[in-house]
Amino acid sequence: MATERRPNADDFVRGEPYADALSNPDESIPMSPPSASPLPRPAGQKSCQRAGQLTGLAAALAASIAAMLTGCTTPVSQPALDVPARFAAATAAEMEPEAAWWEAFHDPVLADLVRRAARENRDVKVAAERLSAARSGVTVSRSFLMPSVSAVGSAGDRSSGYGNAVKQNLPDTKSASAGLDVSWELDLGGRLRAGVSASVADALAAEHGVRGVRLLVMTDVANNYFTLVGAQRQLDTLRAISAAHDETLRLVKARQRAGLATAFDVERAQTDAESARSQIPPLETVAAVSRHRIAVLIGDQAASAARIKPWRGDVVVPQAQPGQPAALLQRRPDVLALMAQLDAANARRKQAAAEWFPRLFLDASFGRQNLELNGIALGSARYTNVAGLLAMPLFNAGRTQALNEAAESGQREAVLRAEDGMVRALEDVENALVSLSSERQRGQSLQSAAASAEAALGRAQSLYDRGQIDLLPLLDAQRARLAVRLSANDSSTRLLLDSVQLYKALGGGWQAFEPAAANADHAARSAEPSPAAGAARRLSSNPFANHEVLS
Repeated sequence: MATERRPNADDFVRGEPYADALSNPDESIPMSPPSASPLPRPAGQKSCQRAGQLTGLAAALAASIAAMLTGCTTPVSQPALDVPARFAAATAAEMEPEAAWWEAFHDPVLADLVRRAARENRDVKVAAERLSAARSGVTVSRSFLMPSVSAVGSAGDRSSGYGNAVKQNLPDTKSASAGLDVSWELDLGGRLRAGVSASVADALAAEHGVRGVRLLVMTDVANNYFTLVGAQRQLDTLRAISAAHDETLRLVKARQRAGLATAFDVERAQTDAESARSQIPPLETVAAVSRHRIAVLIGDQAASAARIKPWRGDVVVPQAQPGQPAALLQRRPDVLALMAQLDAANARRKQAAAEWFPRLFLDASFGRQNLELNGIALGSARYTNVAGLLAMPLFNAGRTQALNEAAESGQREAVLRAEDGMVRALEDVENALVSLSSERQRGQSLQSAAASAEAALGRAQSLYDRGQIDLLPLLDAQRARLAVRLSANDSSTRLLLDSVQLYKALGGGWQAFEPAAANADHAARSAEPSPAAGAARRLSSNPFANHEVLS
C-alpha cells in the first residue's frame, strides 16, 4: 500500500524556498526497468541491458546507503573575526556594566517608567507572540520524528435496484469498518533531525528578538524621558532669563521717561526680551511630544501623558563600565539572534544534503470491518495492512542540487550577517564611548563659561545702574548669559542621552526582566553546544557561548 507524502517539518516553521521544494517519494523515478524500445532487439541484448540497468541502480542505492550510514558530513560555518581584548576608546576595565542600568541614574520616575515599558509595551508583546509561534514550530518539527497515529472509519451502502439474477454478479453491499492507521518516516539521512535543529535555532533567534525589542523600548523610554527633562530645564532657564529681560526693559523705559535713555535703547531692550520669549513655545512642543511618546511606550495613550511628571531632583550621570568586547558579543541580543540564525542556516545546509539519500516510509493499518451482501451478513473480521516504501531521488531536473546550492548560499549569507553584526556592535560601543567622553569635556567648559557669564552680567548691571556704561554692553552681557546657559543645559541633556546610548550599545538590561531560574540555567549552559550546531563547537577565537531555548 503506497503512502502519501507527509509534510516536511520546515513547512510549519520557516517559509523559505528550501522548505517548500523538498522532493517527495512520488516524484522519484521507479526503480523498475524502462519499457522496451519500439525497435526489435534480440532477446539476449534486452536481458543484458536490463541487467546492466538494475546493476547500476543497485550500485547507486548501495553507495547512497553507505554514505548515509557513515554519516553525512556537511561543513558548519562560523564567523572568522578577531575580537580585540578591550575597547580602544576606554581604559582597560574588567567590570561589566550593571544589568539594571536605569537605576544608576538615581531617578525614581525613570526607573518606574522603564519597568512599566518592559512589561506593558505593545511591541514587546508582539515579539513575545512571535516567540510563542516559533516555539510551537519546534513542537511541530519534533513531531515528525515520531510515528503518526490516526483513527479511521468508513461506512457504505450500495444498492443497484436490479433483480436477483443480476445481483448474483452485482450484489448489493453494506460495509462498515473502523481502525487505526500508523505512518512513520524513519529519518535515515538525518533530514528531519536537521529540520528540528533549524526550528530550535529559529526559536532561539525569536527569543533574542524579544530581548532586543525590550532593550530598544527601555532605551527609547530613557531617551524621551531625558529629552523631557532637558526641555523642562531649558524652559525654566528661558522663563527666568525672559523675566530678567522684561525687568531690563522696564528700567530702560523708566530711564527714557527721565531723559536718560533714548527710544532706540527701548527698542533694543524690547527686541531682546521678545527674542528670549520666542524660544519658549518650541521647547513646550518638545516636552509635550516627549510625554506623548513615553505614554505610548509604557502601553498607555497620548491623552494620558499629562500624568508623566519628571523628577525634580538632580539626575546622576553614571560612570558606565563597558567591560570586555568578548562579553559584549555574548550579551547583545541582536548579535545573539544573528548567531542563532547562523545555527539555523547550518542545520538547513545539513537538511539539504540529506535530500540525496533514500527515505524510508512505513505504514500500517489495523481494524475491524463488517460486510453484508444482498442482505446476508457475512460477519465481522479483523484486517491488517502493513507496507513499506523506500524512495531515492534519481532524476529531478537538478532540483536536489539547486536545493543544496541555495542552502550553501544561505549559510554564507548568515556568516556574513553574523560578522557584520559583531563589527557593528563593537563600532556602536566605540562611538558611544567617544561621544560620552567628548560631551563631558564640553560640559565642563560650558559650566565654567556659564559662571563667567553670570559674573560679567552682574558687573555690567552694576555699572549700568551707576550710569558708567550705556545700555549696549548690558544687553550684550545678557545675550551672552542666555546663550551660554542654554548651551550648558543642552550639554547636560546630551550627556544623559549619550549615557543611555552607551547602555544601549552595551546591550544589557533585558536580563532584569527574565525569571531568575531561567537566567541561572541560561548561564550554566552557556558553554554547551547549541542544538542547531549539533556537536560542532565554535572556534577558539570566537567569543560566543552557545545557548538553548529557554523552557
